[in-house]
Amino acid sequence: SDVCSSDLLMLATIASLALCKHPKIRRNGMRIGLNRRGCAAGVAILLLLITIFVRGEPIRVGSTGSALGTMKILGEAFARQNASKIELTLMPNLGSSGALRALQAGAIDIALLSRPLSEAQHAAGLVAFEYGRSPFVLVSSKPGVGNLTPAALADLLGGRTLTWSDGQPVRLVLRPKTDIDSEILASLSHGSAEALTIASRRQGMVIAATDQEAADHAERLPGSLAVSTLALIVPERRKLNVLSFDGVPPSVAALADGSYRHFKSLAMVTRGAPSGAALQFIEFVRSPQGRAILEANGHLVSFKP
Repeated sequence: SDVCSSDLLMLATIASLALCKHPKIRRNGMRIGLNRRGCAAGVAILLLLITIFVRGEPIRVGSTGSALGTMKILGEAFARQNASKIELTLMPNLGSSGALRALQAGAIDIALLSRPLSEAQHAAGLVAFEYGRSPFVLVSSKPGVGNLTPAALADLLGGRTLTWSDGQPVRLVLRPKTDIDSEILASLSHGSAEALTIASRRQGMVIAATDQEAADHAERLPGSLAVSTLALIVPERRKLNVLSFDGVPPSVAALADGSYRHFKSLAMVTRGAPSGAALQFIEFVRSPQGRAILEANGHLVSFKP
């Protein structure tokens, strides 16, 4: 079926606003928002919409990057189950903040977030359902790098170590200071926060505006070091080497047994209690079929059946 032009215009406008928030600029030699091309890129959002077409009641979902790959798989499975009943449109890469703004404006029905709601947001009537936790991981394009210790990570971030053991330069891919990935990276070990501050001030650092941009740069740059989640790496089949941290390989099983402690929480958020088609989709995510999809794509399922 066709999506009406007014709906597409609204979605393109939201995306354009999100893109305008991250113009390509230079500050102290840093490149920020490398793949954003200003407000004109809003027009191209129509080519980026991941839309699952079935006739019926619409569900509009705005997604943080870490959730995008698995939600596409969930949406396709949900559409097959509800053929001719539900129309689900997944809007990529709004980020948690952009998805929240779109939700509060009534432009989408469900926001997918990678950070917890604030007390003020709870008080405003937003309702969150944590559907999974995904291991937060260090990744590199370089094969053969098996493990990083907390001290080695701090040295790489702080510039005390500039090359891998074979002499190849380390190319850091950072995230904006206020991004949840930067917050988690800073908490990984004693000294990480200070080292990350130093890294953000170094000349020539690549700072990726979105989860997908970070993974793109990490794949492209020789000798890269970046952060991501298994929730992104697995469903998107990224060609990246996932590193052990402090001797522990990251996995859903390791997260479940507590041997690996670093994760990103992923939640579905609605304005008030969900109803209608949105409730149906959330219930599908909570179903045995939805749970199996989540677990197969890098999620520790954090809700009870």
